[in-house]
Order: sequence, then structure tokens, then C-alpha cells
Amino acid sequence: MAKFKVMIVDDSSLIRQAIQKNLKEYDIEVVGQAEDGEMALDLFDKNEPEYVTLDITMPKVDGLTVLEKILKKKPQTKVLVVTALSDKDTALKALELGAKGFIVKPFTPEKLKESFGRLIQE
Repeated sequence: MAKFKVMIVDDSSLIRQAIQKNLKEYDIEVVGQAEDGEMALDLFDKNEPEYVTLDITMPKVDGLTVLEKILKKKPQTKVLVVTALSDKDTALKALELGAKGFIVKPFTPEKLKESFGRLIQE
């Protein structure tokens, strides 16, 4: 089975490393890591990942805008929002825009794996 192509987008390198480390048990290939929305959109165009973990609060272009643009280009992309914003409005907005999952930082490795597992089952 081919590896899942994943892009990790977060302005914190520690969070990006934690996500990558915790998703190792899945057969993934991290095809890009971005620390801001602009970089995320560039990397998305170059690498066309199937899955994206996406922070909302980022420099240059915010996560909701990135989410919209990614799904406009490639609607079948599955996006898991990973954010410190825990309000319901943000979660609803992300899901309305097409995110397939939403988890709040700080997350446990189990919560991340479970949420990502659901994405790849879909």
C-alpha cells in the first residue's frame, strides 16, 4: 500500500515535530512542513498531499483561509485542524469550510492518532 502523503502546518516547530512523531505508526510520508499560511499554500501546490494537519492561528495567512484555498484546488484533500482555539464557532467554521476533523491543543498522542485514524478510514 502506498504511503499517505501528509503536510503538517503549524507555526510551532515543537507541535510540527510532535505531530510527525505521533503519526509515525501510520504509513505516512511527510511531504512538507509549513510554519505559516503562505508557505503552506506553496508547499501544497508543489506536493499535493492527501492529508493536511492545519493550525488556525498563523502568520501571513490564517488557517481558515488556507483551508478554503486548499479545498478549492483539491476538494478530496482531508484536513485535520489542530488548534489552540477551543471555541465552538472556530470549530464549526472549520468544519463548514470542509475540515474533516478538529482537535484542540494541547492534544494527547492518543487523541491525535484517533483523529487521524478516522480521517484515513473515511
